[in-house]
Amino acid sequence: MVDNNSQEFKGGFIEIIHEIFSLKESNLASAFFFSLILIMSVIHTFDWQKNYYDDAIDAKTEKDWAIEFEIETLTSEYSEVWQDEEIKVIDFLMEDFSVREDYYVGAIFITIIPDAADANLLTDPLYQCDAIAGDIEVNDLTAQWNYEGNNLSGQDSSCENIYLNLQIYPEYSGNSKSSDAPNEFQALMPWNLEGWGEGTLSISIELDVNSVDQLGPVTDDDDEEITILVEVHTFNAKAKLNN
Repeated sequence: MVDNNSQEFKGGFIEIIHEIFSLKESNLASAFFFSLILIMSVIHTFDWQKNYYDDAIDAKTEKDWAIEFEIETLTSEYSEVWQDEEIKVIDFLMEDFSVREDYYVGAIFITIIPDAADANLLTDPLYQCDAIAGDIEVNDLTAQWNYEGNNLSGQDSSCENIYLNLQIYPEYSGNSKSSDAPNEFQALMPWNLEGWGEGTLSISIELDVNSVDQLGPVTDDDDEEITILVEVHTFNAKAKLNN
């Protein structure tokens, strides 16, 4: 009994489906429906492939970017009296320089300034300027210690300033640069590196007082006031497309 009912149901269902697809209107509607689905699928696939292709091309195509630097100089000054033949090492903690957010330390410039009164004594024919030697001591400060443009040592015995400099950030000069990169993010990647300029800047000063046997119009001395001026150049890089 169950088998007969099942066969009758199946037979009736098949006849219904046959009747539906035998109608011309049903066939046209079904064809239009499936055609619409096919067309939409093709359009969607083409659009996805085109966007993927465009993204891939953009990722590989290099563009000409101009890299410009906004520079801010942070300073610290230290003065002390050195005795004849005295050597002192003065430390400057880099963490004491308030570097702005999104700025990086590019380079450090040091000026060693002898006593300003010495320059006024140059008119005395018997006066001799003291000999001053200054050095940036190599230590754990994260910097470009092997950079050929560094000037880590200097000396003077003519009452002139001594100028030293240390490169901190790789390839930094403060001048505009160009970059071939597919987008702004990659163009600025070399200029967003953390960790440079961390540690202690140590400046060694040695004084050798020059004296004469015969005093001139001024009194001879055996010491010298020396000032150390530290200028920390910090930068923030910006990129824009060249036309």
